Amino acid sequence: MNGELAGRTALVTGSSRGIGLAVAQLFAEQGADLVLVARNRERLEAAAKKIADTIGRRPALVFGDITSAETAERAVVEALSKFGRLDVLANVAGWYPTARIEETQDGDFRETIDSNLYATFAMCRAALPTLRESQGSVVNMSSTAARFPTPGLAAYSASKAGIEGFSRAMAAEAAPDVRVNVVSAGPTLTDSVRALMLSDTTGAVAAVTAQLPLGRLAEPREIAEVFLFLASPRATVITGQVIQANCGGHMA
Repeated sequence: MNGELAGRTALVTGSSRGIGLAVAQLFAEQGADLVLVARNRERLEAAAKKIADTIGRRPALVFGDITSAETAERAVVEALSKFGRLDVLANVAGWYPTARIEETQDGDFRETIDSNLYATFAMCRAALPTLRESQGSVVNMSSTAARFPTPGLAAYSASKAGIEGFSRAMAAEAAPDVRVNVVSAGPTLTDSVRALMLSDTTGAVAAVTAQLPLGRLAEPREIAEVFLFLASPRATVITGQVIQANCGGHMA
């Protein structure tokens, strides 16, 4: 298959649904061999079947908790075993709890940091030696919450701000061999957000949407397109950057 990622192997975390699945589908359409990582076996199997039915190639699958260094190392080994290389790491998986600071339990805060920041670190650490060999790229997921204060999202905001700082440091360390960038997504129409919109009787979602300059939420595929650009040869001079993809909700 011809495409921007033809002949390359991409590892995508959180790829069983939402933005992660959209990234995996788009990468596959652009010719990449895939290693998909998620903890939910049933959803990940369904995602792999959907991709295989569309493009005729079945991704390799790694089931496991992304907060475990063992899962990260196993995913890299799987890429090398099945495809002989690793060129792109897309860290999309994440955890999105909501609670005000005085109501946040220690365990919930630590789980948020582990699921978002530590998991990104562990995957990057495991993949970096191989990515150096392939002159590859990393694209990490952040959120406008990293810069835009939102009550109830202190733990989540901290974890995403950490990802942005870590990614800049990694970009400096890994250069010139590996490019490292971040996609900072705003509100996006994942299945969970669509369900929230259907059940929302307060008008909160509509109010948030009305405040966006583009007047709508992003589709997962639109966020995936930014991941593709940063992972592709079109972005060869871009590293250490946080790209805002938020329908104008936060302008940098």
